Amino acid sequence: MNFPANILQPVPGTAALLDAVRRHGEDGHRWTADLRVDRTDPFFFDHPLDHVPGMLLLCGALDLARAGAAGSAAHRLRTALTFRRICELAPDPALELVDRDGRYDVHVRQGAAVAADGWFAFDSTGTVAVPPAAPARPLPAEALLVHRVRTENVMIGDPHRTDDGFRAPVLVPSAEHALAGRGPDTHSVECLIEAARQFITLLVHRIGRWPLGAQIIWLGVVADLPTDLPRTAGLALRWRTAPLGTGRTWCDFDLVGVDDPAPVLGTLRYHIKVLSAQAYGRFRRASGGTA
Repeated sequence: MNFPANILQPVPGTAALLDAVRRHGEDGHRWTADLRVDRTDPFFFDHPLDHVPGMLLLCGALDLARAGAAGSAAHRLRTALTFRRICELAPDPALELVDRDGRYDVHVRQGAAVAADGWFAFDSTGTVAVPPAAPARPLPAEALLVHRVRTENVMIGDPHRTDDGFRAPVLVPSAEHALAGRGPDTHSVECLIEAARQFITLLVHRIGRWPLGAQIIWLGVVADLPTDLPRTAGLALRWRTAPLGTGRTWCDFDLVGVDDPAPVLGTLRYHIKVLSAQAYGRFRRASGGTA
């Protein structure tokens, strides 16, 4: 297909998430695209949802940032994204990206409301030591404990206890998976972000003692992650014991190798709120949702 001069074809692998990426203005510093919400997607809609999942918003925003930064080599991704409100299933969210000298500010809008906003930055300097391969592929964590139905969508192995917390191996998705990323030979940051999100979910149930019907509302994420680690490198997430009670909670994770003495390769910080099934239903009815 031939695109007009101010329309850029999405970078490879993004067609399922974004429509044509539009570049605006003579300086080309502003980009927009609509996010495609496919409710039959086997990962993003692994199970029935009454809203657009935060991971779909994040992955779409990251794809738009990659389009804006096309051609720039990066060893690290730094990002901070805040989820302002529940994104409903319709209409499709609209994404806007502004290049501010290498920092890409993003807004995800649904109608007049901002569903999420934040920024991405790609760092072309600095590499990390590559951890050794895992001795064997770990068994996945129990799917229900990470709010997944399909086993292939589980991105962590069962965590084991350490002196000061828990450690969970990161699983590598298949090449056809939605989280496989753009580089077929490297760990995708999408997978790392989802792995930590699933780790939180498991901890809320296992350590926080919340029942399986509890809903975990994702309020935000801050991440500093390598983008060029080979898929053969064995990775794990480390969580140091912290309260996981009611109200809003921050959860911090270190990305490390499979060996205990491995250095910290990256960091992730998540802001969440846990609600009982009944409280979530009241919240969705008050916000105009369908629960």
